[in-house]
Amino acid sequence: MRLAMVESRLCNSDDQHALRRFQCTEPGSPEYAMEVQRYIRDIDVRETPDWCTRMVLDIEGTSSILAFCEFGVVIETTPEQEGAYAISYIARELSTRGRGLGSLMLEAALRYMANDAASYDRTPYVMTQIAPANTASIKLFSDHGFVNEGTDPDDPDYEIWSKEFTPEKTSRLRLYHSMVFND
Repeated sequence: MRLAMVESRLCNSDDQHALRRFQCTEPGSPEYAMEVQRYIRDIDVRETPDWCTRMVLDIEGTSSILAFCEFGVVIETTPEQEGAYAISYIARELSTRGRGLGSLMLEAALRYMANDAASYDRTPYVMTQIAPANTASIKLFSDHGFVNEGTDPDDPDYEIWSKEFTPEKTSRLRLYHSMVFND
């Protein structure tokens, strides 16, 4: 056993190889889980869309990615309309299931969005889609204050979950958490 420091940080080009090997689900899992794994493995970090922020959790000083999240501003706030952030993907490495890393990853993403909303006067509202059968994601998001708004009219296989949050400027965008690992 060893004690290691887990850190949140923005994804960068050094993560490309680790993302290709990222495994967040077992073979034969439901399609909604396989879709996330395929998406993460196919990412080209050099071609990140302008609206998008990608974060990872890693063991400080290593190339091991423990969790991944992609989010961003999908509707810009203007005087005429409220804006919105969206979380498009969040996943933790299969081998770390039950260790609280999904929660840590979501907290890091929400901190980043709160700072962004305060810095750029954006609407502090975030949404995501969750398949009703994905009980782990439903628990994760509901534990962090997200509420189910019902079936997505544009994609009826998913429900929209959302949260209003408090904008807050911070210089502490990274989260650190000590964790014991069995080697």
